[in-house]
Amino acid sequence: MNKKKIKWITVIFLSVVFLVITVCVIIVSQRKQPNDDLRFAREALSEAKEAEADVYSETKYKQATQIYESAMKNWSRENDRFILVRDYGSVISSAQKAKKIAEESREESIAKADDLSKNVDAAFVSMEKKIELYNKLFKSLPIPRSVFDAHNKSKMFFSESKIAQGNGKLKDAEILFKKAEIYANHANAAAAKMLRDYFNDYGRWKSLANDAIAASRGGNKVILVDKVAHILYVYQSGKIIRSYDVEFGPNWMAHKEQAGDKATPEGNYHITSKKAGGGTGYNKAMLLDYPNAEDRAHFAQMKRQGLISKRAGIGNLIEIHGNGGRGFDWTSGCVGMRDRDIDDLYRVVGSGTRVTIVGSIEPLSTVTGGVDF
Repeated sequence: MNKKKIKWITVIFLSVVFLVITVCVIIVSQRKQPNDDLRFAREALSEAKEAEADVYSETKYKQATQIYESAMKNWSRENDRFILVRDYGSVISSAQKAKKIAEESREESIAKADDLSKNVDAAFVSMEKKIELYNKLFKSLPIPRSVFDAHNKSKMFFSESKIAQGNGKLKDAEILFKKAEIYANHANAAAAKMLRDYFNDYGRWKSLANDAIAASRGGNKVILVDKVAHILYVYQSGKIIRSYDVEFGPNWMAHKEQAGDKATPEGNYHITSKKAGGGTGYNKAMLLDYPNAEDRAHFAQMKRQGLISKRAGIGNLIEIHGNGGRGFDWTSGCVGMRDRDIDDLYRVVGSGTRVTIVGSIEPLSTVTGGVDF
């Protein structure tokens, strides 16, 4: 083969190669690339994340993320193939779908967060009312430790919920609020039942109080003690001539049943002796005739029914005495007064004075101010 022929063959071959390359370049250049679609999907996911779609539109956000990750894997797989057989159709389709769902999750997250914010605001108002109710009606009651702890936990979680809301963590605020609500409902329900159960004796208290006031109409002085109000009244001729703030035993809402229960008894009693100076460790004191016949009969019945130990004693030494004014119920079942008040009462009444102790002079509706609980 001569040189001229070889030259022409070479030219033809190179021309064919050039033509093939040109055709490939044209084909590849006209084929749509997924870069922009993948970038748009990635940006949509980022914006959804900023709107906390992973929290408020979790399902859609997760779906969009999975589709985007699948598109990225397919893109890598196609790039490993020969350039002329690469097909980015499924990659582009997945990227576009991921972008659409990510945008939907962002819009859904914004809407849900707005609704949740409104719901949290309304729930906060409701919780504040529950805490206010507890403080108004139940805080001063001798409630069990478990109820007290539940109330404190409700306040703790409520405070944390408000902090979370203030930081824009609405989902966290909702979770913390639900915990606060559970504890608040438990505390309020338990305390409300305790108060209602206590007032089951109101009919008896009212009768005792009316009888005590009536007994004062002849000019005699009568002491009437209201445990719920924590007030000791002195009546004469049917009118109040003195009133003092008083304190009781820590278990004052319970019916006194035995020695050491720190409950303040209810019923009709009389002052049997007055003590002052070295006769008492409480500035001044007036001993009551607890237990009376009614107390003894009740105590015996409780023992027969096995409700208290056979070894239990009925107790005694219930007094009206000084050293009070502490702001809480601290006595062993006695009626505690400020020293200046016991000094005044000591001058006003004498031995033999009737002392009537009741749970409440007023009905429950009056005590609670008509508050629905």
